[in-house]
Amino acid sequence: MMKYISLIFIFSLLLSCNGQENKSRLWNKEEINSLKTAPYNITDEGDDTKSSYDDLSPEFINKAKKILEQRKFQFPDENTFNQKISDIFSFNLKDYKNSIIALRPTMFPEVAIKENKFVFIQDAGADEPDFINPDLVYHYNSYVFYNTPVSYVWLQTNNSNLLYDLVVYYGYNKDKKLVESVFKKFDFNSFSDMEQLIFIDSGGYKKLKKQIFDDIETLIYKGKVEDFSYAKEGNGYLRIGDIINKISSSPKEYFEPEKTISYLFEKELRVGIQGDIESYLNKNPKYKSNLEKNNFYDLPTLKKYVKYIYQKENNINFIIQDSDGYTNLRKDKNSSSQVLQKIDTGEQIEVLDQNGDWWLVVSKEGKKGYIHKSRIKSE
Repeated sequence: MMKYISLIFIFSLLLSCNGQENKSRLWNKEEINSLKTAPYNITDEGDDTKSSYDDLSPEFINKAKKILEQRKFQFPDENTFNQKISDIFSFNLKDYKNSIIALRPTMFPEVAIKENKFVFIQDAGADEPDFINPDLVYHYNSYVFYNTPVSYVWLQTNNSNLLYDLVVYYGYNKDKKLVESVFKKFDFNSFSDMEQLIFIDSGGYKKLKKQIFDDIETLIYKGKVEDFSYAKEGNGYLRIGDIINKISSSPKEYFEPEKTISYLFEKELRVGIQGDIESYLNKNPKYKSNLEKNNFYDLPTLKKYVKYIYQKENNINFIIQDSDGYTNLRKDKNSSSQVLQKIDTGEQIEVLDQNGDWWLVVSKEGKKGYIHKSRIKSE
């Protein structure tokens, strides 16, 4: 009798375990099905004909893999592979159910091969039908995953357009040598090129590649200005005003349009460009109050300009008022600093910066310096 009960118990236990296993398998299947489909895998060949990179020839993939193996390429582990694809191509492979993923919509896109952990890439100038260039396959993967100097030189010499696209299309900027070389030949005066440089498609919206702006500021403008008294020389933001106008007229095309506009103003102001924000404030009276409601989106330069500098455009005049009949315009922010000029009481001045106790001003003769705020009166 005990033997019979034991057998029933064991049988029940097995059923229970199998049930848990099947439930786990079902959950994993549901989890996979909940993932998105790769957005660029289906391509239109024309004449109502479509092709899918899900059906990329295993023969092509194996040929590319064999090339890498023969050249002793070290295939990255899964974590490194996923992280590199994210860092360089702004593409999170874990979001998609496909095992083969085209990384952009173009005739010969970069294609992530999840199983083998390499990027399949074709060369339009190579022989048909596979269009596989062994040197390109090897050097592209060596640069993408290991930043190999020899591979960087080979790509610059033979396929520089692919390196260009890493920066301009994908927004990759961790290799500053590459970014600098791309900026030297980039047309900052082209509206379409500039849009491609600073925006990336994100779920049907254009979203800023914020990382690229630091490079524009550093490489093109050589850093930010100390105050608003001058603008840095450079061509990096030539079309920003036009882009802001486009966002204003077609806000549905952009991710968080007002925040995006504000971020662009912040970047312009950091290098001293004030014309676009000044014009925008004049045409959009509600914009200032919207900024205040949103705490200026935590953009410090924009906040400083709107709160302290833009006031002079609202018919506010600043004049000297000192019981001594004049005050001193000083070189630095202290009373022992060199006196640049004496300015008479009642004389109008231009205030450039109202931060702190010493304000940066310009006299009617054009001299720039500091005056203690207690000697300045607004009208």
